[in-house]
Amino acid sequence: MRRLLALVLVLLAVASAFGAAPAKWQRAAQLPAPRSEVGAALAGGEIFVVGGFTPSGQGSSRVDAYSPATNRWRHAPDLPLTTHHPAAAGYRGRLYVAGGYGADGQPLAAAHVLANGRWTVLPAMPEKRAAAGAAFVSGKLYVVGGVVRTDGRRLATTTLRYDPARRRWARVPGPTPREHLGVTALNGQLYAVAGRKLGFDTNLATFEAYRPGARRWQRLAPVPGKRGGTGAAGNGRLIVSAGGEELGGTIRTVFGYDVVSRRWRRLPDLPTARHGLGVVASASRVYVVAGGTQPGLAGVSGANEFLTLR
Repeated sequence: MRRLLALVLVLLAVASAFGAAPAKWQRAAQLPAPRSEVGAALAGGEIFVVGGFTPSGQGSSRVDAYSPATNRWRHAPDLPLTTHHPAAAGYRGRLYVAGGYGADGQPLAAAHVLANGRWTVLPAMPEKRAAAGAAFVSGKLYVVGGVVRTDGRRLATTTLRYDPARRRWARVPGPTPREHLGVTALNGQLYAVAGRKLGFDTNLATFEAYRPGARRWQRLAPVPGKRGGTGAAGNGRLIVSAGGEELGGTIRTVFGYDVVSRRWRRLPDLPTARHGLGVVASASRVYVVAGGTQPGLAGVSGANEFLTLR
């Protein structure tokens, strides 16, 4: 018995010294209709991929839903309009989609919700938004950042908040103006991760947080690498920043920000580097879906990969 106890203690010591095996990205069922510059969100236990560019460079109204439990996709009801670069967020089993670029290449003010298999038109946003991000905090939808208009390429300076109960929009403080950013929520706070001003050469590492009711966003430690066309997801105590594009190509590196220690750490690189992707947390995993493997419209992908964080 003593020998067995001693052996167990030795094994525990070895495990403590060397740590658990490092996490690795794994491949899941591919998106049936590859797209880039998509909206993506978790709703009702499924990961929804909304709109985006098709391989032919056309905008799409298609919506696909992935079940992490079964590793299967289904074709969900299409959006009532064609869009790319939309913002998406899930809440209480419903999928909310706001803005994006329309068929004419201009930002949209349109907003919709998918519930019980049907799309419903919501009140239009008070300002058009494309290449923004969205997340829910305390039952309110926040649309953060993005392009307001292509004429002059004006960036949003405020955040748009939607109250589903009152069906009303309001303006609240915005982060540093930028587009193609990652937006997520964790523990009652919004996070705006990286992004860019207007082109591949204007990528930012800016990282900010906002607690509803505050007068301004709080600057946090910058992302270790500048990135635009990126995505973000909150999982456990980590804000995960994945993907993006720059002048030299697509970005493979992934970083995690610990909201307790307030430090960034390097996570395993993406197996398939891409931008314009969906980054979504589900249970202990972060999924990275769709996107483009080359800057711009080239290399539209249906890749679906996940990393287990704990």
